[in-house]
Amino acid sequence: MATKFLTSFLSIAAVSLASVPQQLDPRADSKIQWGPCNQTIVNTTLPTECADFTVPLDYTTPSSKETIKLQIAKIKAKVQPAKGTILINFGGPGSDGRTSLGKQGGLLQVLSGFEYDLAAFDPRGTGNTIPEVCYETTAAVKKFLAAESTWYDASNSTLEQMWKQATTNAETCYAAHKKTQPFLGTGSVARDLISVVDALGEDGMLRYWGFSYGTTLGATVASMYPERIDKVILDGVQNVHEYYHAPADFEEWSDADRVFSEVFLSCVKAGPTLCPMAGANLTGEQLEAAAWKIAERLKTNPIPVNGSSPLTYAGLRGFFANAIYGPNSWGNLATLLALIAGNRTQTPAFNTVYEDMTTALLGTISTYPPLYGIHCGDRTVRIKSLDDFRPIQEKLSKVTKVMDGTDTDVSMTCGQWKSQAAGAYKGNFQAKTKNPILFATNKYDGHTPIRSAQNVSSGFEGSGMLVVNGFGHTTLSQPSVCTIEHTAAYWHNRTLPAKGLVCDVDGAPYSTYTWANATVAYIRKANESSSGGSGSPPPPRSAASQMGHSISMIVFVVGVAFAFMLQ
Repeated sequence: MATKFLTSFLSIAAVSLASVPQQLDPRADSKIQWGPCNQTIVNTTLPTECADFTVPLDYTTPSSKETIKLQIAKIKAKVQPAKGTILINFGGPGSDGRTSLGKQGGLLQVLSGFEYDLAAFDPRGTGNTIPEVCYETTAAVKKFLAAESTWYDASNSTLEQMWKQATTNAETCYAAHKKTQPFLGTGSVARDLISVVDALGEDGMLRYWGFSYGTTLGATVASMYPERIDKVILDGVQNVHEYYHAPADFEEWSDADRVFSEVFLSCVKAGPTLCPMAGANLTGEQLEAAAWKIAERLKTNPIPVNGSSPLTYAGLRGFFANAIYGPNSWGNLATLLALIAGNRTQTPAFNTVYEDMTTALLGTISTYPPLYGIHCGDRTVRIKSLDDFRPIQEKLSKVTKVMDGTDTDVSMTCGQWKSQAAGAYKGNFQAKTKNPILFATNKYDGHTPIRSAQNVSSGFEGSGMLVVNGFGHTTLSQPSVCTIEHTAAYWHNRTLPAKGLVCDVDGAPYSTYTWANATVAYIRKANESSSGGSGSPPPPRSAASQMGHSISMIVFVVGVAFAFMLQ
């Protein structure tokens, strides 16, 4: 009897052990030792833990003993014990993980139903993870930023200058990092994700949330390891086929002009109290035309700015391009244009908004070296000469007016890149994952259009789609109770939105409605649903709806949401 019991027990144990995948690479740490965080980096009041985690530099050469350290931050779930850990990539490529997690963690806790630990590491090429820092000295960085700031003007007269700067970028980055450049690619980061999963001590399955470029990383890891997929949301979906194999990201910008037009159409709807450009009985189309006329005048008449460099044509074009990220930046652009139109450029108000917008633009440009290191190494296309590039630029210019020049810089640099990513995924992004992926997209996204989400999702059998009737890059760009409901429902039990469902947003551009307001409305709706007091269908069940009667939970949610908005 004892022998029979022991045999049965060992059989059950063997099945249990077999259900957890073996470690991907024995050179990686087998456990994560969590400790306190450096709040200078993570900068959040939410409960956090951090760790250094060793992985191979080169997964493709098993005999290599070189390793690197990933620096990981984790925000602990409000609901304990946590249902697991969601690994997050915030995009770019070039965005770090830990700082971004500190900024976005409060909102992501709401969207995940408070049930999961949220973790992110600085991907290769970013933060302290073999950073792709091509320009070391202050003078070199300033020169690079100044050159890049002119690239929003892709006229024929500047293409030769741009090509030369791209040559300098490729050569300078290679000289500084030729040993490590091949190991910055998405294939290597996908393996890092699985190595972290192996060391978490959970079930060996990947829970992942990718935004923008993070969707390319997510599609790559899901294609490489479909059997490891538990729950994955890909939000703001890139066209992976163009990302890897085209000379430029043509489809990426195909809705950019529509989003830019909405800056002005929404301004008229909001009225002069919320949007200073409105109020002159002009239509949105007329306001947009006036903005382009201002830009044209700057070609020959830059605006002097007290204590700063003048506002040039290329600078204003850069501000236009940054507005495509979403409505949060539209107020500053509207204020700037209204001050120019009113001949109030020599005022403290103009200086303030100009400095704010310049800081944001330079912040975007400063991520370009790691973007080059990751994207250019992944890209399979090389371009021999400027003459070979001209037809590519002509095609880009036909795709978009507002972003014309933005992709020119990346495409020229990638076309001349000196290294190729090791261990790249070479498949066709057709996979049947163990569990379905949820793709999410705004209806109008100037960086990752809805057609890209439709394209990529078609390759993953059984996947779902969450469409939000909003403007901006990723569904985080506009607050929506519906988005919270369906995102939290997927994380709770893999519930996919009904086919054809489109979520409305709850805060119009230029309004004061924030994710904090949406969070309060979501909790209120969950309370009404659980008490039977709502005439509308109940929201999908999640940790929030299960605890809907808890006043302390509501206070926590509101605090988290407002903390998110202030960071």
